[in-house]
Amino acid sequence: MISQSSDHYNFQFFHNYVIVEAKENVEVDNKIVEQNLRIVFNHFDGKDFTLISHRKNRYTVKENAYNSKLLKKVRALAIVSEDSLVREKAIAEQTHFDQSFAFFDNLEDATGWAESVFPARV
Repeated sequence: MISQSSDHYNFQFFHNYVIVEAKENVEVDNKIVEQNLRIVFNHFDGKDFTLISHRKNRYTVKENAYNSKLLKKVRALAIVSEDSLVREKAIAEQTHFDQSFAFFDNLEDATGWAESVFPARV
């Protein structure tokens, strides 16, 4: 695992997926999404990956966050939270994402799903 941080997110990179955690009280808009997805795409260097959004901190996702051109290149997205309000928001957000999308209560299930979407190649 490789860890990295930006002003808005913490990243944990694995072979075929990345776990991202927004920092507390961040307002995520399309500009922030673009900046941080560049970090992710640079790491994976053209390889397919799953983005796992671990929503354990409180922050706001603005509707225009899904207008990011880079986000349209993400092929699989998982959202992880035990909070029912986060689940409701994620269901609404799902309408803005055209690729594989899943919601999980825990990271273990999300990483298992990520492994099945794009199995690790050594």
